[in-house]
Amino acid sequence: MSPDISNAVQALLEARRSGRQVPPPFALKDRAAVFAIQDGVAAATGPVAGWKVGARTPTAEPNPAPLLAGALVPSPGRFDGKAMHMIGVEVEISFHIVRDIAARTAPVGRDEALAAVGDAFVGMEIVDTRLADFKSADPEWLLADNQMNHALVIGNSINGWKSLDWPKLQVNLVVDGKTIVDQQGGLGAVDPVRPLVWMIDHAVRHRGGIHAGQAITTGSWTGLRYFPPGSHARGEFVGLGEVEASF
Repeated sequence: MSPDISNAVQALLEARRSGRQVPPPFALKDRAAVFAIQDGVAAATGPVAGWKVGARTPTAEPNPAPLLAGALVPSPGRFDGKAMHMIGVEVEISFHIVRDIAARTAPVGRDEALAAVGDAFVGMEIVDTRLADFKSADPEWLLADNQMNHALVIGNSINGWKSLDWPKLQVNLVVDGKTIVDQQGGLGAVDPVRPLVWMIDHAVRHRGGIHAGQAITTGSWTGLRYFPPGSHARGEFVGLGEVEASF
């Protein structure tokens, strides 16, 4: 690990411990540096609980980030909103991994990847950041900071997910009784299975494998919405299940 990468890892770890945000310390030259920072933070905080992955379009290269140890929280999730720098909420389709695939160099095909996946579930990603002035930060730094992940709330299991017509799913986000989102579709990738399979292959070939008990969440259907402390959020895929969190 280079001195720059090591210093960045230590700065992000200290920000997590102290609750004080830090400015990005230098320009990131490539994705290898981003992933090295992610891996350094993950190595210092315990076994990776899973992965978040997102793609802006059905053909865009996905962006991966670890879910750190302790990031998986059962619904209804409860968080200290006053201790967070911001409270971001995204409603997502997430998946549980039920079979290990050990690290290797050979690609993981779609059939092998999906054989390692158990149920889908309604997820709510909770977003916060360790970076000061994050709105003006290089997006690669946001990715290095685990794409601003704070937690993933695990909602209802989704039955028969392999046969769902993804673009037609109806998704709602209700905060303090007010409907914020009520729409059909909304995922940039359109089909969450594509980033799911991509993430499994990436984790196996570049990040040490995937492991039973981990979760993979595949991007926001509702956009990133910010709310104040004291809020209560409920996300729902109509007819499939829901997830809740309070702050």
